[in-house]
Amino acid sequence: MRVPFIASLIIPTTIVKNTQSFVLPSIGAKRSRSDTTTQRHGINEWRDTDFDISGDSYSQPMGSEDGLPRKVCVLPFPFSDILLQGETKQLRLYEDRFLKLFDKCMDEHNGVLAMGLIASSGIIQTAPLCEVEAYNRMGDGFGIFVTIRVVGRCRLVEVTDQEPFIEAVCQDVRDGPVEERLEGLDMVAGNIENFVVTIASLERRLEESAELELRGEEDGETKGQKLSIEDIEDGEMRNWLLDDVDDDDDDDDDDYSSIEDNLEYEDSNAKFKNAFHQARNTDSQGYTISQSTSEETCDEYTKDEPCRNVQDLTALSWAAFCTDDVHCKYRIQALDTTVLFDRLKLGSYMLRERKAELEAKLALLDIQAPSDDDILQ
Repeated sequence: MRVPFIASLIIPTTIVKNTQSFVLPSIGAKRSRSDTTTQRHGINEWRDTDFDISGDSYSQPMGSEDGLPRKVCVLPFPFSDILLQGETKQLRLYEDRFLKLFDKCMDEHNGVLAMGLIASSGIIQTAPLCEVEAYNRMGDGFGIFVTIRVVGRCRLVEVTDQEPFIEAVCQDVRDGPVEERLEGLDMVAGNIENFVVTIASLERRLEESAELELRGEEDGETKGQKLSIEDIEDGEMRNWLLDDVDDDDDDDDDDYSSIEDNLEYEDSNAKFKNAFHQARNTDSQGYTISQSTSEETCDEYTKDEPCRNVQDLTALSWAAFCTDDVHCKYRIQALDTTVLFDRLKLGSYMLRERKAELEAKLALLDIQAPSDDDILQ
């Protein structure tokens, strides 16, 4: 069964400026001795801020899943650059309009801003909500190095200003109450973990076999000859196979505080585990579960240990979309999903498709897939 892609609602805008108005800093960039570094954690303070929003069109009834309306500065990005819960991006802001946006974000919005995901017809309405985790003001017009981390989601209700930068009224977006039995969610989460471990093993096998031994013909003249993936004549097939051969030049980890640590190769399973911990550590949404769900222990289901709690299940549902080669359409749909079970099922479906794709590549290259024992090692 194929899972349809459901696009988020889009707010039309008249933005015509280039959204690439900041750059990712290079690792070797020099910093002046007068640089200052500041840590800022302001999501809770931002939520407590009493914003002056005129009119009653944004008022929400008690018990609404959407939060109270708040003002937010919107930093534009191509929608393909979407970040999810716990992920970071390092930027260098240098245009005057974005320097002004940064100052207002820090002075009036407690270091909180939204990622404006720009599509062809406007801004995607559901946006990652980010904290300014750290920044360095550089001298001599070099701009500001900024690290942002996703700590939540918001729904852009109205774009109130586009000059000199985008400002909007937004509302918090959180998952709805968990109505499903925890054992069902836990089962899907277990499938996700198993898929990730298998995918990491398949990717490793494909990379180790970048040069393949061509099966010899009956006369033995070509037996033992090595075939490089680049020797495959079909260009599209060659590019498809090369998608999974690791290229260090494409490794773009945005967390500059741990650049040296990330120079070492991490497989999909290690990245998944790291994404899980980052998502869990930045979770501040709070949870509501039904009484029948809260009374479950799942002892009969797991026999050895209880089910994962809702916070762990939520973090795992985000981590499933934070490994390599996840198409942005899945990440956008995950961002827009407010039912935990649906996001877990989407992640499981996506990873199952990824596993099947890797197995097809190995079969095409006549490489034996790793055994269960190899996967568990």
